[in-house]
Amino acid sequence: MATTNNVTDYDKIIEKLFFNKFNNSKKMTELEFSKDEIVSIGKKLRLNIRNVPDIVYTYRSRRDLPKSIRDKGNWAINPKGKGKFSFIKLNRSPFVIIQEGLSKIKILNSLPEIVEKYSSNDEQSLLSNLRYNRLLDIFTGITCFHLQSHVRCTVRGEGQIEIDDLYVGINKEGREYIIPVEAKSVEDRDKLGWVQITNLVKFAHQYYPKLKCLPIAVKPGSRSLIYLIEFDESIDFNKIAIKNIKLYHLIRIKEKDRLD
Repeated sequence: MATTNNVTDYDKIIEKLFFNKFNNSKKMTELEFSKDEIVSIGKKLRLNIRNVPDIVYTYRSRRDLPKSIRDKGNWAINPKGKGKFSFIKLNRSPFVIIQEGLSKIKILNSLPEIVEKYSSNDEQSLLSNLRYNRLLDIFTGITCFHLQSHVRCTVRGEGQIEIDDLYVGINKEGREYIIPVEAKSVEDRDKLGWVQITNLVKFAHQYYPKLKCLPIAVKPGSRSLIYLIEFDESIDFNKIAIKNIKLYHLIRIKEKDRLD
């Protein structure tokens, strides 16, 4: 991603695209666009962009939209179908801000050391920690079972989305749950968006309508520190809210004296 005076080629393209829509639209809360329009603008600006989908992904999950767009409000990008997207205006920041100052809940680390030794510090490693340590069981207070990873599906009105991990659960009264999980890497630039969370809920309501949905986000603070965040079931990205958040500290048996 080429940079000139702190303005990237991605910024130039997304700004041009946004203001083409913004200045010619009466609908000021949603501005639809397509992958083809991104390609067209890149050519007009004489920019060589090899990975066009990465432009959308970057502003959905990795970085804020350019300041010129943020000055017009809290805009985010949402999928709308194959090769189709929209800028949508929120009543708040498009990204979830994780609460600081949480107390650390110490958990004995059950991740096999050989797995830890050869795993990278990425989302897949995070999901392994989640599974081996049964952190969802501990966090939600229900018994959880892994169902599927990397679920790619089409959600009505939103297009194709991907669920990082999917669990089912059951509580002591026999009530069944569907638990879609959004995982993020430790990097600060890997952001958690409200739109992503509402899409988890829409997915659950569409494909598992009889199950209670517990949308969960997982974000590491480091290799041994993991934030778990539970949200409510709202499908409105302006209203969905955090119900519960915990910070778990995974420690080894040899460190058990630190439990006291």
